Amino acid sequence: MQIREIEAKDLTSISSLYVSVFSNPPWNEYWEYDWAYERLIWIFNSQGFYGYIAEVDSAIVGAILGHFIPFQGKKGFKILEFFVASQFRQKGFGSKLLNTLEFELKANSYDFITLLTAKSTQAESFYLNRKYQVNEELELLNKPLL
Repeated sequence: MQIREIEAKDLTSISSLYVSVFSNPPWNEYWEYDWAYERLIWIFNSQGFYGYIAEVDSAIVGAILGHFIPFQGKKGFKILEFFVASQFRQKGFGSKLLNTLEFELKANSYDFITLLTAKSTQAESFYLNRKYQVNEELELLNKPLL
């Protein structure tokens, strides 16, 4: 396994992996390649972008992406996407990606990381096992604009 920074040339492969991961269990979401590419290129071009991929034999098998967010005079980072191909889950790939990101953020004087994830899932357990905390004061609200 190799971990390296995401480059623009990686976005097509990352987008295909994104669709594959989120179109299957446990998410079972409907994704089209163009939607994934649009989302990932927007994240890639955002201010304070950091992103890493995990590769096996030059094939991308996981990615973590996000960007800088200032808050109350502190330097924060928001993880926007984090995914690993199903056959590589629970084999240390996600941990290695997250550890690499955290190391770089600490080295660049970031104060905190924030993210959204689904409740009562393996993803939530993954973060809780790494000392991330649930913020009981916040609640995600959505409103469809139909």
